[in-house]
Amino acid sequence: MPKNFYKALAVLVGYIIGVGMFGLPFLASRSGIGTVVFFVITLGLVQHFLHLIYANVILVTKEYHQLPGYAGLYLGPAGKRVSGAAKVVGDFGALLAYIIITGIFLHHLLSPYFGGSEFMYASTLFALQAIVVFFGLGVLARVELVMSALLILIVGLLAMKGLGLVELGNYQAIDWRYLLLPYGATLFALDGNGAIPIIVRLLRRHQAGVRNVIRLGFIIPVTIIIVFTFVVVGISGAATTPDALTGLRSSFENGVVTLALVFGILTMITSFLGVSESSLEMLCRDFRLPARWGWALVAFVPYGMYALGFKNLIDVISFAGAVAGGLSAIILIMIFMKLEKKKGKIVIFRHPPKRAVAFVLIFLFLCGIIYEILHFTRL
Repeated sequence: MPKNFYKALAVLVGYIIGVGMFGLPFLASRSGIGTVVFFVITLGLVQHFLHLIYANVILVTKEYHQLPGYAGLYLGPAGKRVSGAAKVVGDFGALLAYIIITGIFLHHLLSPYFGGSEFMYASTLFALQAIVVFFGLGVLARVELVMSALLILIVGLLAMKGLGLVELGNYQAIDWRYLLLPYGATLFALDGNGAIPIIVRLLRRHQAGVRNVIRLGFIIPVTIIIVFTFVVVGISGAATTPDALTGLRSSFENGVVTLALVFGILTMITSFLGVSESSLEMLCRDFRLPARWGWALVAFVPYGMYALGFKNLIDVISFAGAVAGGLSAIILIMIFMKLEKKKGKIVIFRHPPKRAVAFVLIFLFLCGIIYEILHFTRL
């Protein structure tokens, strides 16, 4: 067992378990529990494959970069620009989602005592986070590891307390009208690419260790997400809310849901700081943007979108997952196909996938991007 193995595993699991998970029960209540479980398992396997590809790229490259940097090395300036655009859309979409959900959670926790709107609570918390990002207190982002672990414990508590409240009549297997609805949100919920460079560094490029962390980093989040989705839908049924937790307040003891909301908020705050730091690093290092301009973009573009009315959590995570996640996936697969032609560059796979698999995945991701853009614009 390599040094830092469990720390690396915790980083990957903590990175994946987050805001995307909260949106899936609502989608399961619309499209059917069977539909979401199918997407979670299938897209979980796809993300597992992409995580392995990304790890392979990092392992065979001497310098450490973020994905746009690797795309620039292997695919040229055009690849770097597309990858950079995908990361910006994905990161800003995630930051917007964090603003939305923390506003919802804070409103439910504090409005009975202090009044106020979701917008007020979201704006206040955003202002504090923007100040932290400006002064570069990146150490706070590392608390995400502990907060995510506590959130997983809360999910376990909800599952244990909630099993007796589950009603089988709340489940429907598949609603064909909404068959593709969970695609983008599920891809977003299972995306752990941002953690892969950290894992490789923690394990000091230990290939077997990286492979095993990525394998367990697929199994654990998929299991947690499926259990969480089953419990929430089984209790709330058609009344399941887009954020999952607030719809449970009428069924659970108030203390249990309050605890879940508190840790949900803390996890979203630390995730916001981590994604902000990563996005700022990419803009300033890979694209040589001045630090203050980078901070202004990272801080105020997502909040500006929120202020303009982009407050639908499901739409945001679905778009970010399908479009940004799909573009990043295509870039990774193209880098992999490039490496495949070079001797000794495929090190993480015991049996490299056939080239036909790569072409099929690229085609499916392109279809997912087109579908989500059409759905998002309601054309």
